[in-house]
Amino acid sequence: MKFRSRKLTVCRVCNERSFFSYLNLGSHPPSNSFVEKKKIKNLKKFPLNLVICKKCSLSQLDTIVSEKDIFSEYMYLSSSSTALVQHYKKMTTEILNRFKPLIKSLIIDIGCNDGITLLNYNKSKYRVLGVEPSSVAKIAKSKKIDVINSFFDFDVSKNIKKNFGYASIITATNVFAHIDDIQNFVSGIANILERKNGVFVIEFPYVLDMIKNLYFDTIYHEHLSYLSITPLVYLFKKFNMKIFDIIKTEVGASGPSLRIYVCYSNSRHVQKKIVGNYLKNEKNFKKNNYEKYKLFSKKVFLIKKKIKLIILNLKKNNKIVGAFGAPAKGNTLLNYLKLSSKDIKFVCENNKLKIGKFTPGSNIEIVSDRVFISSGIKFALLLSWNYLDFFKKNSEFIKNGGRFIVPFPNPKILQ
Repeated sequence: MKFRSRKLTVCRVCNERSFFSYLNLGSHPPSNSFVEKKKIKNLKKFPLNLVICKKCSLSQLDTIVSEKDIFSEYMYLSSSSTALVQHYKKMTTEILNRFKPLIKSLIIDIGCNDGITLLNYNKSKYRVLGVEPSSVAKIAKSKKIDVINSFFDFDVSKNIKKNFGYASIITATNVFAHIDDIQNFVSGIANILERKNGVFVIEFPYVLDMIKNLYFDTIYHEHLSYLSITPLVYLFKKFNMKIFDIIKTEVGASGPSLRIYVCYSNSRHVQKKIVGNYLKNEKNFKKNNYEKYKLFSKKVFLIKKKIKLIILNLKKNNKIVGAFGAPAKGNTLLNYLKLSSKDIKFVCENNKLKIGKFTPGSNIEIVSDRVFISSGIKFALLLSWNYLDFFKKNSEFIKNGGRFIVPFPNPKILQ
């Protein structure tokens, strides 16, 4: 796959041209470009440099890798994570109980992936529709889900309105950070969301959590934006919409997330105080001329040294080290630490599309649980650290005496 890129020139939320650069992780290949061994040398690298808009405070990458290239041959399957399956089942139950959509209401999931969220809705009770731009759409369709295989935008929303009508519920989990033309995207949401009762639900990693807990691995080319409430309020206001509630979740596709609820400004949904609390906190955080952002960059460098020291010390003591899970964010960690197959024997993964491939940049082979355990690995860098609790209880690696090296927020070997 040949990836195209361009430089960020204007903020995608407010069109400002002035930015402050605060974290440079070097050049990396696109994180989901897991490759066969013979194609390793063909991978192109792009800068991972994080900037913040001086007007609306949106953090974003200064290099945009084409989303069409990233999602054409996509290997991320949401349902390969049991913890994520449980999370979205809980989320859909909460949405239905709270907002009680009418029988035959239209429910849409944008970025539906393999159908992980839509499978939780009773199709005899509701009309469900997925929108998925990647090659994974065919897997959702195989589960008898109605899917539009396209990037969502205003034009797609016009077709949805024509063929399906207005939507009562629209979800976009772990999607909003991926969108380049975000204003076009929201104009599409505004076009098809029910005016009085409709709810748009988004989940995304919170940039202030990333800065506080040093989750720098969530920075990769798929994630064009690093979201907070201030720029989102600005964005939705342009389309006569408002954020009316915010909930923090401990589980998400990339780690702990915020779930925000959006509706039309004149909707029946009343804005909760928590929205104002987030805005106030973000205003206070931004004070002192970006000093906290600069400090974040210094701390990222220090945590890099700590994680790498743990792995090097294990190697000095003749311990075989592996890595557990092959999420896209894991490749940011592996490449920033400059780890390779000399340091990490195998990466363990249960997504069949990734097994047998190699991690982009670090070139480590991805294997099944069975191969991983039989290889004698007793220490594994937990790349899917956001599912730590689930893996401690359920992974065969732990049951066989294996130990995790947990990178965040404080690098350590679990006893």
